[in-house]
Amino acid sequence: MVLVSACSGGATETADPDTAAPEASTTTEATTEATTNTTTTEAATKTTTPTTTQPTNTTTPTTTEAATNTTTPTTTEAATNTTTPTTTQPTNTTAPTTTEAATNTTTPTTTQPTTTTAGVPDGVVAGCGWFESQQQAQEWFEANRDFGGGVDGNGDGIACSEGLDECCPEAWGGWEESATTAAGPTTAAGPTTAGVLNGTFATCGSFLTPNDAQTWFDANPDFGESVDGNGDGTACGDGDIGGATDCSKRFPELVLPQFCPPQPAPPEPIIVAIVDGKAVTLTTYPLPTGQPVGLELSAAPDESDEDLCRIPQLPGSRTGGYHSTGFPVDFDNLQPDQNVRLATIPVDWDDYEGDPANLPAKHEQVQIFMDYYETASQGALSFTPTFATGWYRLPESVSDYPQRQISDFNPKLAQHGIDAADDDLDFSQVDMVVFIFPIAAPIISGVPPSPVEHASLQNFSVLEPADERWVSSDEGWVRNYIGGGMYFEHPIRPVWSYYVHEAAHMWDIPDWYMHEASYFLGSQQVIDVDYSIGPLDAWGVMSSQDGPSRTFVAWSRWLFGWLDDDQVDCYTIEQVQQHGSFDTELVALDIYEPGTKAIIIRTGDYSGFLIESRRPVFPDHDISNWEAVGRDPYGLIVYEIDATIPDGMGTLSVVTPDGHDSKYIWRSDRAAPYIADALFNVGNTATVQGVEIELLFTGDRDWVRISK
Repeated sequence: MVLVSACSGGATETADPDTAAPEASTTTEATTEATTNTTTTEAATKTTTPTTTQPTNTTTPTTTEAATNTTTPTTTEAATNTTTPTTTQPTNTTAPTTTEAATNTTTPTTTQPTTTTAGVPDGVVAGCGWFESQQQAQEWFEANRDFGGGVDGNGDGIACSEGLDECCPEAWGGWEESATTAAGPTTAAGPTTAGVLNGTFATCGSFLTPNDAQTWFDANPDFGESVDGNGDGTACGDGDIGGATDCSKRFPELVLPQFCPPQPAPPEPIIVAIVDGKAVTLTTYPLPTGQPVGLELSAAPDESDEDLCRIPQLPGSRTGGYHSTGFPVDFDNLQPDQNVRLATIPVDWDDYEGDPANLPAKHEQVQIFMDYYETASQGALSFTPTFATGWYRLPESVSDYPQRQISDFNPKLAQHGIDAADDDLDFSQVDMVVFIFPIAAPIISGVPPSPVEHASLQNFSVLEPADERWVSSDEGWVRNYIGGGMYFEHPIRPVWSYYVHEAAHMWDIPDWYMHEASYFLGSQQVIDVDYSIGPLDAWGVMSSQDGPSRTFVAWSRWLFGWLDDDQVDCYTIEQVQQHGSFDTELVALDIYEPGTKAIIIRTGDYSGFLIESRRPVFPDHDISNWEAVGRDPYGLIVYEIDATIPDGMGTLSVVTPDGHDSKYIWRSDRAAPYIADALFNVGNTATVQGVEIELLFTGDRDWVRISK
């Protein structure tokens, strides 16, 4: 494959011009079938020179751009020999012969029309969902008393009593006039407990709450088989038909299923695209503007040396290859100020082929990822990409590359992909490999094994050659690779955010989520924890790459070394206590203007807390989701830092303002729907270790008051 080298911004490294070109290789034919214009494309482990297709940029929204090193990708090309396949037309079959019916037939019987009442057939066991109102149900019930078990389960003579009969009025969206008013008084035919007749076989649909069901069951144990079907002594509990549920994680506490709210629609995806070489959102949220007027602002104390706020990690707390939660950061892999030489390797299979037409969109996701890093690093980091324009064929079937975890090493797939591209790439000149898969590639993963789980793979760990996860090229060890599976093909969780998260580990940046709360084995895994994903919740890309906040929090940027000392205000808690109240102006993390981006208050040998400002701009644009639950989608985020806690165990803990708890923001079935309501709007306050934090004003910037 012929390589055309190009790079942008920062230092550039190119291959030695004296290096001999690889030998031409044979090709293996593989047919790609499409709905129309079917072609046969030759894709091989070693390829000859194809044409190069550049990505097309379209819409041009207004953006605020940071200093960025823009890269013109090098293109590696896979040979494509196109032929017109022979098309086999479907065979036309002759019409079947007709066999005449017997001459002598019997006269069929005639069924008389069924009578109806209120539009529902008489003489059948109807249910409440058959009717448009309680009045219709009552009219039908009066005419069909012998068939009324489905509409008067509690035997009170009232059809479809609200909250009492097994099917509640939600079946038709509620009624304007209650069952009591429409059908007369609600006097029961006998004594009741929790509003339900004693001595009858009630069901979970008869009750308003699980507690009511339990109260009734305790009074009617001989009639409880329908409310305690599993015999555990708990009425309408887990495992009982119609038992209590969290409504697929839509309720923070258990309710009976008839009271589950409708599943809300997910938020409209905000699409990110490359426009004029920059990653931008194609829709924008109006940002607050202005300066505080009439506020009496208090001066801040003299700052401490910023090194005091490079909070150290507890010695010995970094074990098992995990990453740095405090200082010093061990940059033993990639450096935070280098030029990263990245190569894409699209792979496919004989039985699951990739479409060359999909590669530009796949590569745009890689470009978004690179721009994210170049922008967040304030120009310290740059990329030189080499993009392939064809698919590399792997030697085995797609089903022969399974992995146990949905996000795993998968060294077999990685090794075969490296082998396929080895003659076209000098891996001594490649720092990072991005594997690209065909759309909805059915790579088997998870427990039980499934072709429709994540199936993403990555490595950045230090390995020895004897390790089964070791992957190498002709030039030696290939340490850094990532590849996102079908889960990240949804517009609300695009694969660029997966690349951002996994690549950060190559710079020793840790996970801020709790590893024990992660579905490593797939969607069928049972997680027995009493929190969603960890104490930082979904407030940064390293705690949730799928959540509504996909930026690097300020602590991550501080660890990267991407915040300058003059962008961080550093104080000790003793300074704050001695000085008293003071006010500070903050620039939002993703607005690249001069000013303070973080306030760090050191509280102990290995602890502190941090205040930062947020705005709904790329890559934090999805915090605009908070508007749907009554929050201004901008303001402050505050979190505590405990560097005695290792990677993946909850080092950072978000602080919610006084009176806030969590809000229901549903994004997908696999994302925790309740998210900590942690965004400080104007007037919100919270107290951390005796220090009060208040957002005074939001405009062009945020003004925060810190008081003892």
